[in-house]
Amino acid sequence: MLNLIKYEFRKNRMVLMIIGGGLLLLQLFYMFQIFTYKEEEEFWLPMSISFLSIYALVCFFTIFILAVSNYDKELKSKSSYLIFMTPNSSYTIIFSKMLSTLFLGIATAVIITILAVSDINMLHIAIPEAESFTEMLRYILESLEIPVDKILLGALSALMIFLVYFFAIVSVVYLSITLSATFLQNSKLKGILSVALFLALTYGMGRVENLLPRLYQTPENALQAILSVLPAALFNLVVMVICIFVCGKLLEKKVSL
Repeated sequence: MLNLIKYEFRKNRMVLMIIGGGLLLLQLFYMFQIFTYKEEEEFWLPMSISFLSIYALVCFFTIFILAVSNYDKELKSKSSYLIFMTPNSSYTIIFSKMLSTLFLGIATAVIITILAVSDINMLHIAIPEAESFTEMLRYILESLEIPVDKILLGALSALMIFLVYFFAIVSVVYLSITLSATFLQNSKLKGILSVALFLALTYGMGRVENLLPRLYQTPENALQAILSVLPAALFNLVVMVICIFVCGKLLEKKVSL
């Protein structure tokens, strides 16, 4: 599996270099605005912060696009299709793709977090007023009885459910693509049917998730934050396991060059 994960990274290295280059340019632009800051030209500093924030979302969205597009290409391209003819099982190949996506997502999150912390510190050093604004914001939140620690715990639970939901959605996309390339490969409507299946499954997932209980609406600690999203996380894990199982069976029985 390790070789398959390395293969995934090598295959995407050009796209990753472009994404990293874009992030580096925006970071340099932000640093330039910080160290040349003038009140009469304050427009460009918030703009650089906005660019970095939007680009961070673009980075995560690109990871999802890569996870989906690579799998789709390997089932449609004759040359890439050969990876499914290797001694590795279909499940190993699918898990290697998901693990590479997970590692890439974690690496991206770590890099963006480090940059965000360093950027906030640079902002406080270059513009002392910004630090007082941060303290004022904290005071306003606490005066409204919205403790910052609870906000962070809420963000933690949201992040956990997002990660599980993200991979559940990826597995649903994999299932739709697999059905299009195997069971529905001779159908003229395979593209429409696979998209319809994806939309139906995601809609159904959303409806079921809304019915699940949230154990703690306002978690007081990390344990409660985890437990609050446990039912939804388990449901998404079940969806992911079922989709991967069906994908593996379809690839083993219906793959053909």
